[in-house]
Amino acid sequence: MKFIKHYIIILFSLISLFSCQLNNDLNNNKPDIVTTIFPLYDFTKQITKDKVNVELVLPPGVEPHSFEPKPRSIFEIRKADLFIYTGDFLEVWALNIIDVLDSDKVINTSTNVTLIHNHEHIDPHIWIDPENAKIMVDNILNSLIKIDPENKTFYEENASDYKAQLEELNLCYQDLFANVKHKTIIFGGHYVFGYLSEKYNIKYVSPYKGYSPDTLPTPRNIQNLIKLINNTGQNTVFYEEIINSDVAEVIAKETKAKLLPLNGAGNVSKSIIKNNLTYLDIMYQNIERLKEGLGYNE
Repeated sequence: MKFIKHYIIILFSLISLFSCQLNNDLNNNKPDIVTTIFPLYDFTKQITKDKVNVELVLPPGVEPHSFEPKPRSIFEIRKADLFIYTGDFLEVWALNIIDVLDSDKVINTSTNVTLIHNHEHIDPHIWIDPENAKIMVDNILNSLIKIDPENKTFYEENASDYKAQLEELNLCYQDLFANVKHKTIIFGGHYVFGYLSEKYNIKYVSPYKGYSPDTLPTPRNIQNLIKLINNTGQNTVFYEEIINSDVAEVIAKETKAKLLPLNGAGNVSKSIIKNNLTYLDIMYQNIERLKEGLGYNE
């Protein structure tokens, strides 16, 4: 641990030796913001519009649980006016970097969020719940005002508008789960949607015990899901976009169930970035797939 911290400090001291400009170097007077995962990137963009430079550290398609930043990313974080991350329970790789940053530059967006503990671990996917997303937006907003007070009113108005959109998302989830035939999400990926299950009082089952896709499901857990599908007549297995879908495919093959993707938004594809899709776009895509897979009655 001490070696890693020493290494990071040395890297920081070498910044002046780099003559090339980093992608997010300022060529204007805008604040420079670095975010770890896509929801934080999008929340920040929704609040700031074109008033700041916002960078996303996590490359498209890369799993946030096991990500390791390259020296270039560490430099970007060091040079930023704000470094925005989810919490110590997700971006473990960031902890050593945070240790050598000024505390007023580091924004833990899980502050004031009620965390779910399951399988003896904290569920890190807090942004799935729209109410949590509102809290995260407020945490980002408060920090932005501190570094850029001149745009305080602009940020506050945008944050208020965006939280209203998050409330619309909340209402859509309420309508969805009040009007579906099946009240269980059978998910062939790792445990991503626990906050959705908790908030809207639905059952959510996954063969994985932990929150990381690096863990492996047991054959017994897979068999239990197969029995559940056969006993309930539920004909859809959801799988996680981007992450390997082999487990979901095995379950679907054994039960003749159909497969539908859901996106946890923690890591996104290149096409989502290229097409400028947002957190809300992804959540509404999930809602349409849940309607199809759970039997929504309008």
